[in-house]
Amino acid sequence: MTRKKPANNTHYSLYYYDSCPFCARVLRALDQVNVEVELRNIMSDSNHRSDQQKATGRNTVPCLRIDNGTDSEWMFESMDIMRFLQSL
Repeated sequence: MTRKKPANNTHYSLYYYDSCPFCARVLRALDQVNVEVELRNIMSDSNHRSDQQKATGRNTVPCLRIDNGTDSEWMFESMDIMRFLQSL
């Protein structure tokens, strides 16, 4: 599942789960921005949880993965993610 149109060549993935209130806050913010973000539910797909754990050592959500094709940056904290998305 994705939301909105792509902003550029950077790929964004949001690691989340449905009952997380901080994730819900970020998901609502996604409705306000024109950025394509792939949604990766770590509770419904163990591969997503495993990918995040291997890359960051954490299973904390929400987590935004910012992949520019050569490097990936992982952003935690709902307010930081929301500010970042609104800046695009």
